[in-house]
Amino acid sequence: MLVAAGVVLTAAPAAAAVKYDPVAQTGTVAGADVRKAFGWTSATLAERAGGLAFSQDFWTADNYAVACGERRLRVVHHHDFGRFELTAGVARDGYGGLSFRITGAYAGISGTSVPPAPGQPCPADQTIKIDEVRLVSSVKGWTLTATSGDARRDLLGGRSRAPHR
Repeated sequence: MLVAAGVVLTAAPAAAAVKYDPVAQTGTVAGADVRKAFGWTSATLAERAGGLAFSQDFWTADNYAVACGERRLRVVHHHDFGRFELTAGVARDGYGGLSFRITGAYAGISGTSVPPAPGQPCPADQTIKIDEVRLVSSVKGWTLTATSGDARRDLLGGRSRAPHR
């Protein structure tokens, strides 16, 4: 403990930060991050820590140029999507606070959908058909989320351009 100009300074943990690897599905979440996300006090976190659930959502959004007769449209198609339910354990840090260690997925679900194609109804006018479709770009994304009861909070996420298929 240091005393400087009448102020008592003590060692404290560094600022909290979520550390998560979406490929390995492992990481750590400091209790301070959870408290901030939900607006909780330390006491509320301690009370609800055992009921927290963590998940990782993922998706690919394809951007298409679509022609329907004279109409030219941009269409975002959610090509694939899903969620991993993650295993997390509660731990105490060296300062009496809580943290959460994410050790991988224990369950998951995913799906794909069919992109726009010539001959399908036009998204802007169902009475005409799509004449032409061109994939312009794709974006892959993910979000790490904490859930407590009905409350769900995003903690971290990322996006990257995906190569054309």
